[in-house]
Amino acid sequence: MFVGYGISEPEFGYDDYAGVDVKGKIAVMVSGAPDKFASTVKAHAMNRNTRVKTALEKGAVGVILRGPPTGLQNQVYGIVNTGSVVATGNMITGLKFSCSISQSLFSTLLNMTADEISKTLLSLKEGTPSSFELKSSFHATLATRYQDFESYNIVGMIEGSDKVLKDEYVVYSAHLDHVGVGTPVKGDSIYNGAHDNASGVACVLEVARLYSSLKQKPKRSILAVMVTGEEMGLIGSSYFASHPTVPKEKVVADVNMDMPTLIAPLLSVVPLGALHSSLINPVKSAAAYLGIDIEDDPEPEQNRFTRSDQYSFVQQGIPALHIKYGDKTNEPGKKLTDKVKVWRAEYYHQPQDEFSEANFDFEAGKKYVQLCFLIGHQVAQEKERPTWNKGDLFGKKFGGL
Repeated sequence: MFVGYGISEPEFGYDDYAGVDVKGKIAVMVSGAPDKFASTVKAHAMNRNTRVKTALEKGAVGVILRGPPTGLQNQVYGIVNTGSVVATGNMITGLKFSCSISQSLFSTLLNMTADEISKTLLSLKEGTPSSFELKSSFHATLATRYQDFESYNIVGMIEGSDKVLKDEYVVYSAHLDHVGVGTPVKGDSIYNGAHDNASGVACVLEVARLYSSLKQKPKRSILAVMVTGEEMGLIGSSYFASHPTVPKEKVVADVNMDMPTLIAPLLSVVPLGALHSSLINPVKSAAAYLGIDIEDDPEPEQNRFTRSDQYSFVQQGIPALHIKYGDKTNEPGKKLTDKVKVWRAEYYHQPQDEFSEANFDFEAGKKYVQLCFLIGHQVAQEKERPTWNKGDLFGKKFGGL
């Protein structure tokens, strides 16, 4: 059964499963979301685990997604689902398999011409579902290679000063893993991860140092959390958010610091996730104090909201945000995202992402730390804990609204 994007969000007027029955069938889907979805909603809706879970809830026995990793042609590859999805020998309880396929194999399954597929995809993009049963059948076998290894989250606490509120916690998070040793690029096989995400870890450590130096600690306690396995699918943060070292109901917010991309002056930011809760208020206050503009996401196609560790906290009903760079520069007519695209092509997830003073704007790093510190400090001082906005998608799905 072709189910378009595999999205079921009737409250937003879109449901690929309306009028079709996938019980006992394989759900075939493409990546993407309707243009009408807001950036963070789109990121959530097209998140792979979200779509696989939705297919399972609708009764599908397998999921096929168009779009393999670079270099795989006419091949099928399996995925191990972690985090909020239960991983088992069959990958997901009740699901026989989940895999991605190439464009050519996708066309074969649909048995449609290139023009017919283009029209179908355009209809989806414009917000009109196009789901139908396929005449194809699919046979899959699964081979696995298993290796057990340990990798740790690192957690530090700075106790709050209020005798009651010190038992509530504001989390500052960053992931300490990168991708290790891999395919050599320009003769270098060590993927250092200086920007992604040693810079974020350094920022969390600096925030922790600032709190430690305060004579008057904030009312709530602060957790500095460096998580593992982000590059493998938010594994460390998924575990910590669901099994924190303090009572989960006492964790009030997460400020995530992942790859600030400190390559230019920080003049504007995108507070991913903050608009869904009262966290937008301390963001606005801190940004105004530092003279930083707040912008909408300039790169919604990057799906950044669900690709980093703040999403693990959101899925546990905890308001969370991730401060990313905006588009403002000090060069007239220039956008920072254009510079970032050039940087990303050369450095992102490459061995060349290594430390050098020429590759970092330390004043931007200072301002980024100040901003995140002030956001969390306000949360730690407020009498009321952060709340989801009334009727918010994430508040309803995860926050018990």
